[in-house]
Order: sequence, then C-alpha cells, then structure tokens
Amino acid sequence: MPSALTNCAFCQARASQICAACKSVVYCSREHQKEHWKKGHKRECKCYEVASNDMLGRHLRATRDIKIGEQILREAPLVVGPKVASAPICLGCHRNIGAPGKSMNYYKCSSCTWPLCGKECEQSPHHRGECQLMAQSNFQSKINYHPDQDQNQERKESAYCVIMLLRCMLLKTSQPEDFVRLFSLEDHLKERLETPLYQVLRANLITFIKTVLGLREWSEMEILRIAAILDTNTFEVRQPKERRKVRALYPGAAMISHDCVPNMRHRFDDNMNIIFLAKRAISKGEILNISYTQPLRSTIQRRLHLRQAKCFDCACQRCSDPSELGTFAAAQMCLKCKAGKIIPLNPLQNSSPWKCQLCNVKKSAKEIITIDNQLQLEIESLDKSTPTALEDFIYRHRIDLHETNTHVLQVKYALTQLYGNAPGFSMDELTEDNLKRKVQLCEDLLKLADIFDGGWSIFRGNLLIDLEEALVAQAMRVPEDEATECEAILRQAAELLTEIGNIMKYETEMEEVLQERQRILDHALERFKEVEEC
Repeated sequence: MPSALTNCAFCQARASQICAACKSVVYCSREHQKEHWKKGHKRECKCYEVASNDMLGRHLRATRDIKIGEQILREAPLVVGPKVASAPICLGCHRNIGAPGKSMNYYKCSSCTWPLCGKECEQSPHHRGECQLMAQSNFQSKINYHPDQDQNQERKESAYCVIMLLRCMLLKTSQPEDFVRLFSLEDHLKERLETPLYQVLRANLITFIKTVLGLREWSEMEILRIAAILDTNTFEVRQPKERRKVRALYPGAAMISHDCVPNMRHRFDDNMNIIFLAKRAISKGEILNISYTQPLRSTIQRRLHLRQAKCFDCACQRCSDPSELGTFAAAQMCLKCKAGKIIPLNPLQNSSPWKCQLCNVKKSAKEIITIDNQLQLEIESLDKSTPTALEDFIYRHRIDLHETNTHVLQVKYALTQLYGNAPGFSMDELTEDNLKRKVQLCEDLLKLADIFDGGWSIFRGNLLIDLEEALVAQAMRVPEDEATECEAILRQAAELLTEIGNIMKYETEMEEVLQERQRILDHALERFKEVEEC
C-alpha cells in the first residue's frame, strides 16, 4: 500500500481513516482531517480531474471508481439571473412576481424602477451593481403589470436579456479572478453570429449597453462573446416551490461533457448550488457526462437540437448507431415490405439518406424530418385531458410506427401520467383493463429507460413510482382467496419502493410523495396479513 494511504496526511502518524471523497489520503483522527481540509485539501479533494482531447475539448474524467448515487461535484453559481426572455421576476431573490392585484403595478426599485418583490430586495447583492448602472443612466424599466392578461399565460419580457450579461460584465472589476474563469469558457461565437438571434442582439443589445448605459470601453465582440458564453454554458434552474425559473453559470460544471446515455444526473439545492450524482457505477478513467437533451427524442431530433442550442454535433455511441442501441427510436416502418424498418445509412450525417433494412425503399432525410414534424404537431394537437385521443394515436399509427418509435414513446409516457390522474381515470376509477394498461406502459418505458437513461435517473424513478402505485392498486383488487398472488405483487411493489427511495433520496420535494406511498403500501400489507390469518 502506498505511504499516502498508511500515514496521516496532516501529521504523518500511522493512520487508517480514509478520506471518503477522494479516497487518496488517510487520517489518524477527525481533528487532523479538519485541519488538513483547512490547509488546502479542500481544493484537491475530488474524484475527478480535468482532461482534454480534440473531440470534447476540456472535460472531466473519473480518477477512481465511483459508486452509484455518489455525489461527484457540488458548485455554487458564479452568476445567476433571468433567462433571455422571462416572465417578470424579482432581480433580488429571483422569484416569479405574482399578480399584484387589479389596478395595481409591480413594486418598482426606488433607484432603477425594475420590478422587485419589495423594498428588502433592493439591497440584494445580485441587484446592486446593475441597479447603480441603470440609475446613473436614468434608464426606466417599462415592465408593467397588465390586469387584463391571462394569468395562465406567462408574459415573456425580452428586456431581461440584458441583466445576466451585465452581471457578468460587472465581475471584471468586482471579482476579476472570477471574470477570468468566465471568459475562458467555450463560446461558439463564430457559429452563433450567423443566427437570427445574434443579429438581433447585435442591433439592440450593443446599442443599449454602449449608448444607453455608456459602457463604451467594451467592444462589440467582447459583449457578444459573453452572451455566447452564457448561451453555451448556463444551466436552467427550476425550483417550483420557490417560484424560480432562471439560468445560472457554473464554471466547473460547464466542463462536464454531453452524452446521450449519460452516467450522471444533476439537481439544485435551495441555494441554487448544482450537485452532480452518479446514476450508475462509474469506473476509473471514464469521462463524466450528463445529457443536454431529452432521452425519448430520436437521434436526428437530438442532434438537430444540440446543433442549434449548443453548437456541436454529438457522435456518442447512441448517435453513431443507426438502430439507436437496438431500440429503433427514429425508425419508420416500411410500408412496402411491411416488415423492415427504415433507418439512416449514416446517422452522424443529418442529411444522410434512409433505407429499409430488408428491401430497396429509400427516403431522404428531408422526408423523414417532415414526417417527424407532422407527427409532432399531431401529438401537440391531441386532447390530453383523457387517455382516449392518445390511445387512438397509437392505434392509428400501428402500421407506420413501431412500438418504440420516439413519437409512440412520448405518447406512452403521457399515458402513464393520465391513467390514475385524469378526471374519470383516477386510480379508484380505473377498470381492470386500464390498470393493466398502466402497468404495461410503465414496463415498456422502463425497458427503454434502462437503455437510454438507466440507473438512478429521475426519468426511471418517476416511472417506477407510477408502476409501484399501479401494482399496489392491483394487489388491493385481488380476491381474498388468492393470497399468494397478492403477496407476490406486494413484494414486487416493496422492492420498487426501496429502489425509488434510493433514486429520490436527494430530491427533497419527493419526501412527502414517498412517505405517502410507504403508508399506502404498509396498509396494503396489513390487509394482506389479516386476510392470511383468517
């Protein structure tokens, strides 16, 4: 064993208490571990390192084996603020500003007139710098409450596009080291300059910052580069309980690469710190990654989205496989031979022709995308208040779309939410066939989740919750003289609930849901025991 793992890292005495995080040093006591942390181990204690290659650029790689569910990285936001177009939010606490009431307006900052929650948020460190700039230039915010607007439809204000940008620019003088970290991040500015959005930014944002606010020392390209850094690297932070939907920049997290079958997931705590957890066991030397897109999207959909939003072309294992790891999520059924699936000849070229596996039928990528768009519009137009229209979609497309096509998968996932929750389809109201259908849908999607988003993923956890609920409901309907079947179903439900608890243990908003599920399962088990004793 290396001496580093036999001698205390602080005093060099014989030791055996290994650091639980990096597993690279040991201590003779808890006190010496604390002292070594203060001395500098805090900066070194991690289970990953920064690496670089031609394809990914800078990325993070595991320096040791990582267990499933282990916390890998926790980072505070360097900058946080509104999205480019945002519903009215407070620039102090970042909470959504609710309707103030008829004939009233939002509370306005006494210095810069931007909407806030109230007077206490005027002194927020998030808001002070931009507030001073706005006040000095006599700029007046024109964001006002409109009593006649539909409260169910959020009114998006484009004026918020300047706030996050200004906060980054202000770092140059207030926190120069942090600004250097920010300015070193990838921007993809060259590609973004050619998009309609950046043509608008160039015309409006530059004029506002340089002319209205008087920040003439900044060049046009410097301003646009910061905007591009934000578009490339920020994470969307959603905290429904706190009424927050903002974006935040985390320089460390920005180096985590993308993969369509990721080995990590991330979440946010109450202070908007980002936390990365291992979804599965990760081996030493593996690249650490998350997904920037949705698992149920097909390869061509994911790659087009990543090209537009993140300016790169994914070439991961799933994207490189014409069959999408054997799931055929993008494939369409061949209507000529009735048996083959039409798949791309080269999935890493978005313009590649598509061909039936069994016969000579070919389609262009344009045809495939057109059909995809038509199907997506059809799904969006469906009545989603009950399962009826969604089930009809699957039935009508049973010939041209196989059961794991991306559109069918999206509809199936929506159905798992409707069965048991929609009016007239609550768990107590479901027929035996409906209940069996819910179980079947969950099991179908879990097979795909194991391939696309397996391990301890939130997607898989939510499916397991729906399946567990349906199984308990089934068990409660089993006749009393079939105790063996009831016991088997409840045993399966208990195993699922244990797994759900592991997946969701860091999701505080799920605590009440899991407690309720455990209460219902315990009640079902007690009923089974009573029947068995009789």
